Amino acid sequence: MTTDERVIFSIYLGLIAIWPIRYVVVRLILRYTDRLTPASPRWSNPVEPLVTVVIPAKDEEASLRGCVESVLAQTYRNMEVLIVDDRSTDRTPEIARGLAAADSRVEVISIDSLPPGWTGKTHGLHVASHRARGEWYWFVDADTRHDPASLSVVMEYARSKNARLASLLPEMRCETFWERVVQPLAGIVLMQSFPLFRVNNDRDPTAFANGQYILIEREAYRSAGGHAEVRDRFVEDIHLARRVKRLGMPIRTAVARDLGSTRMYTSLSGLTRGWARILYDALDRNPIRLALKALDPLIFSQTAHIVFVASGLGLLLGERGTFVTAMFVAAIFHHLAALLVLDLLYRESVRDRSSVLWYGLAGLVIDAILFRAIRMCLTGRVDWRGTTYAPPSSGDGLASKPS
Repeated sequence: MTTDERVIFSIYLGLIAIWPIRYVVVRLILRYTDRLTPASPRWSNPVEPLVTVVIPAKDEEASLRGCVESVLAQTYRNMEVLIVDDRSTDRTPEIARGLAAADSRVEVISIDSLPPGWTGKTHGLHVASHRARGEWYWFVDADTRHDPASLSVVMEYARSKNARLASLLPEMRCETFWERVVQPLAGIVLMQSFPLFRVNNDRDPTAFANGQYILIEREAYRSAGGHAEVRDRFVEDIHLARRVKRLGMPIRTAVARDLGSTRMYTSLSGLTRGWARILYDALDRNPIRLALKALDPLIFSQTAHIVFVASGLGLLLGERGTFVTAMFVAAIFHHLAALLVLDLLYRESVRDRSSVLWYGLAGLVIDAILFRAIRMCLTGRVDWRGTTYAPPSSGDGLASKPS
């Protein structure tokens, strides 16, 4: 090798060396991550505080029934269920009314307009909170399914940890190729900014909650200002958790793949738009943070693909120098090291981990998602669920109109 080739090879080995370090760090983090299963301790006090379940639903005809039925099947019985039909244009209202007619615990709240300055979900949850009678509020998305033990386990988890807010990371149900390939990696990108060992440390300011499943004490919700204080957020869950924790109230989030599941998106376009919206708001609409987030895979992951292809082509074209051969072999080890780390993380959210083999393709989609989120920062415009949100011509908050 020439001097320049040795320098390049040394730099590349330095990039590869990050992955064994990450493997050790990830193993340590996962060891101390809270996990809940149907076998976890359940609420055992004969007195069950009333829990108000709030399910926001906008055009959720495909998923609403399954979600509500799994909620009503809980072993924890003292609950009321509020379905918030928010400007739906499909059969959601009809399904919701049918569920209410079949079970006296279910009530339907209909919303036909969105006030300025609010996102649709925050407004729906805010309206429901004024009708809720429970000592605890359980906010769940309509695309979730819940094991019958779920609420009882999480109530006990909150009690045992003295938590005023408890949240879960459920299994990701991935039914199409793009879901299986991209969803787990997108979740990893998000959680890099919110490691649970920090979220669950009362002395650490890092806060996180997953809006698909939030159990919060009524008084904590009200003290934090409720959804009125996060009215213009697209990831109201994280910002609500931040407000609760800043008030000195403990919050907890656990991995609970066996207690529930969610199917967030069903198409590549929906997945790309949805995750761009999430990362845009989770990283505080900051283009610099998003750009730095994009640099990590570009430097530490995608160099493996570039080096593998470039050196492989060189070998195919007859180059047999030490440098090309060494780079090709190093790229193989680079891929294997990355796969070992990502496999540890994929198993936390999905059952079929074979999709980790496509992480290179998933990385390209994540690049597109991050660049889309950066564009949102520059334009302030977000198109989501039939509504276009943009900065108002004057004042704070959001202006919204049908897409």
